[in-house]
Amino acid sequence: MTKKSKTTSDTTDAPNLTAATGSSVTTESKKDRLIGMLSRDGGTTISEISVAFGWLPHTTRSAITGLRNAGHKVETTKLIDGSSALIYRIGLKTDAFTNVKNGREASQ
Repeated sequence: MTKKSKTTSDTTDAPNLTAATGSSVTTESKKDRLIGMLSRDGGTTISEISVAFGWLPHTTRSAITGLRNAGHKVETTKLIDGSSALIYRIGLKTDAFTNVKNGREASQ
């Protein structure tokens, strides 16, 4: 009996993205994507983040807590329609806010 040859990632015919685009592909980290979603004008909800990342709601809330622990100011507001969902928005980091505030005071 002969053994079947094993297919590995080295022998697949998958397209090489760096060769196709001519430059290296840089991927955005999950943390950066989360900050981007929270930085939108309208903010975002737990369910939108959960769907975008494939996370469960408690994982999403934990990631938001991690951002808060890192110094990001994450604000929550209730939806106008009176539902129990919250909108999450991210503000400037505390030290960044201080620098902006001091810069405004200096220019006046």
